[in-house]
Amino acid sequence: MIPIPIRRLALLTAIAPALAAPLLGTATATGQESPAACTSAAWLEPAAATAPADPTRAEAAEPAPAWLTADLTDACSGESFALADFAGKTVYVEAMATWCPPCRDQLSRVKEAAAQIPEEERKEIVLVALSSEVDLPREDLAAYAVDNDFPFIFAVMPAKMLQAMAEDLGQEIAVPPATPHLIVAPDGTIGELRTGSSSPEEILALFAEAQNADAS
Repeated sequence: MIPIPIRRLALLTAIAPALAAPLLGTATATGQESPAACTSAAWLEPAAATAPADPTRAEAAEPAPAWLTADLTDACSGESFALADFAGKTVYVEAMATWCPPCRDQLSRVKEAAAQIPEEERKEIVLVALSSEVDLPREDLAAYAVDNDFPFIFAVMPAKMLQAMAEDLGQEIAVPPATPHLIVAPDGTIGELRTGSSSPEEILALFAEAQNADAS
């Protein structure tokens, strides 16, 4: 079990619009509105602002993998973040590429699963799609999110992050058509890297498993 350190970044605080959106919603960052057509900036309030640190976990904490704290840029808003910023949430991470039809199909199933999450639970789940096209302009990735109507957080993985994930999780993370995906539980536990298509029901079961494990 790897508790995730929480970085003190200037993330947006306007959480209400995010919770009111049809799926996970969109929000603004540092007071600046993202383009109306771009829906990938689904920011949520970081756990540091909502829950006190658990000293028991802090004492037993192991260093987080480098890829959890790697700097990323939201393709839609341009805001910087790291996966570690969502500590205390259930984080679904999908490695993908804009040229990859299986990736688009899998993200469509994730979107379908997200639509079934009760509104009061949506704030506890973060969906992140990471492009392994390390040189892809973020504007192109934002356009992909818009064209496919995917209301997730999209970002391009830096080469060092992709390498770190491959070393830690397996080379499949760098093979987009394998639709590699995993979940980081609220307590920081990193789930196994899964490949192949998952149905909306299977994705919802993964969310529930991660949240139930944290509650036990």
